[in-house]
Amino acid sequence: MIILASSSVTRAKVLQDHGVKFEQVFFDYDESGVDKNLPPHVYVQKIVAAKKEQFLKANDGVKNVVFADSVVVCDGKILGKAKDEKEAFKMLKMQSGNTARIVTAMIFLGEKFELFNVSFAEYKFAKFDEADLQNYLSGDLWQGKAGAMTIENFNKKYILSQNGETSTAMGLNVKILKAFL
Repeated sequence: MIILASSSVTRAKVLQDHGVKFEQVFFDYDESGVDKNLPPHVYVQKIVAAKKEQFLKANDGVKNVVFADSVVVCDGKILGKAKDEKEAFKMLKMQSGNTARIVTAMIFLGEKFELFNVSFAEYKFAKFDEADLQNYLSGDLWQGKAGAMTIENFNKKYILSQNGETSTAMGLNVKILKAFL
């Protein structure tokens, strides 16, 4: 049994779908201190390390905990979580007919070791249908998602090519995690 230190429904689904027994602990993180001008792979590493540090301050001595964070990169720009529908629209328009890269960092703090991993998944998307995009934005699935992307939902039907694990795009490289459990 591991602890998922995340409020992400998607990360919980990834673990559940892959038969990993876990308990989810919801925890609010302050990510404001990390410089968004860093390279994406460095940025997510710093975020996930800050999550670990903040969680352990509140939960001293806890082991078998997984922390994760993801960003979407499109046209060299880091796309975090959209603050509103207008920003989500802008992020998704960048992805339409374009290539997007998801960078996911994970720390697993085991009883005898610590695993730190950065994984990448890259997708080439067809142009998004405008009516479909508006329909997606009128719902709430894009909220709380890096780049407003849901690779398992809206974005899935527009994939032309994929390089990397789908679970990485969903916020947690479960294949690597399971190899160490």
